[in-house]
Amino acid sequence: MKKIISILVALGLVLGLTVMATPVSADVTTPVVSIPVAEACAGTNATYTIGFNVTCDLIVGTTQVTVEFPAGTVIPATFTITLNTVTVPAAWITVAGQSVTFYSPLHVVASTDPQVTVVFAKITNPPAGTYTLKVNTSCPTDATPVASSPYVIKPPLSSYGFIMDFNPTYPGIAEGFIPPFKACGQNDTGQAFNTTEIGGKWFDQLTLLLITTGVGCRAPCTNATVGVQLTSAPTATATASLNISGAMHELDRSDVAHDSHIATVGNVSLTANITIPWEALLHFDIPGDYELSFKLECLDPCPCPPCSPIEVTTPFTFTVHQWKDAANITIAEKWNLISLPLVPFDTDIEDVLASCPGVVNLSSVWHYDRPDNEWLCYSPDGSQTSLTTIEDGKSYWFRMDYPLPTTFTLWVWGTEMPEPKSGPAEYPVYLGWNMAGFTSMSNYLASTYLWNWSTVTPVVYGWTQGDWTTQGWNLVDVDPAGDNLESGQGYWMAFPADGAIYVPTP
Repeated sequence: MKKIISILVALGLVLGLTVMATPVSADVTTPVVSIPVAEACAGTNATYTIGFNVTCDLIVGTTQVTVEFPAGTVIPATFTITLNTVTVPAAWITVAGQSVTFYSPLHVVASTDPQVTVVFAKITNPPAGTYTLKVNTSCPTDATPVASSPYVIKPPLSSYGFIMDFNPTYPGIAEGFIPPFKACGQNDTGQAFNTTEIGGKWFDQLTLLLITTGVGCRAPCTNATVGVQLTSAPTATATASLNISGAMHELDRSDVAHDSHIATVGNVSLTANITIPWEALLHFDIPGDYELSFKLECLDPCPCPPCSPIEVTTPFTFTVHQWKDAANITIAEKWNLISLPLVPFDTDIEDVLASCPGVVNLSSVWHYDRPDNEWLCYSPDGSQTSLTTIEDGKSYWFRMDYPLPTTFTLWVWGTEMPEPKSGPAEYPVYLGWNMAGFTSMSNYLASTYLWNWSTVTPVVYGWTQGDWTTQGWNLVDVDPAGDNLESGQGYWMAFPADGAIYVPTP
């Protein structure tokens, strides 16, 4: 037993001595790199100030310090180094690739003042980016290279791009139907919607924002022009019209090759953010995919010769749907039977009514839901809420005040066909009476609109709108040479079986 204890005690002494003899790892602290803001530019000669602490003494002419610069940094043939403001003799400096090694020009006592500041003058910066460098000394405890904190090298020139900010064109249009620039493809006359009832303008103002996409050492120029080109269109002959500050510019595919056709906003001075207002009057002659490119061109001489003229071009692509002029339906006193002539962008009943002058004189809106055999109703005062939408393919009773003090106009914004255009609209109908709509901007013979019911003719009744004494039912002749269905009017239709109305393609 005594022998075993002696062995364990001896082993413990050996282990204790072994632990005590193990060196403690220290290394220099994380170097902090500082470059003057005016010099933190790619390709510029800069002054690098590198601060760190050491864990052992630096001996004059004996202890070496090594700084490893990142790839792309250029170490010139002649440069200067100071350590704690003392200049390092040129003969004490060695350059090997990206590494610079030098002997300490003074004694640094780690136990009392371990701070070291090394300044390199006339080191050429690498390309723009974020970098780190490494520092170590020849002292055993500081021999492991330690990466510095990151530092940023900026590009020589700031770069710019464009973004757009726009709002819904009209009340009641769903956000998903609003492509950039209010690309509506509407008739350019403006007769249907250029009225004081909806603000007296076609479109709200759109904001084009020229933003700094890359913060460089300086702006490429202080004076520039901004213009727009039509760089892609559905066909070679497709055109667009753009109104800028009251002046109309016709854009066509010739703009791709001829800069003289650029519609110019005017001169701008490049700063961090530039807001350029555009009057967003745009018209496209046919539906399809378009691309408009906004272009900035510097007017100043090149700021850093030799270089190419500064240009910034940002393309925006979008689809012009088969939009139409806004339709409007005049609502008379008492009862009105109406239907939407277009496929609306937004079917929410309150959104649809939002742009209607005279809505305060609306008493209620009614629809008979044939599948559930029930009446649905909406009233502006909130007392009736079962009717929540106004949709194409259905008819609605509008109950107005009597007498009616002001004209009530129901504006409808939408497309002739469902978008994206996938085929004719299809509306289900059911055996018996249906409040079926008439979805068309033009009048149709009843037999043409109901063409797929030619073998079993439905019974169709309309409602004559007018004052109290002239309102009444009228039977619609569905014979091949019979009566027209009128745009905006609603109808009661009795069908001999369940089925659908397939709207003829316009």
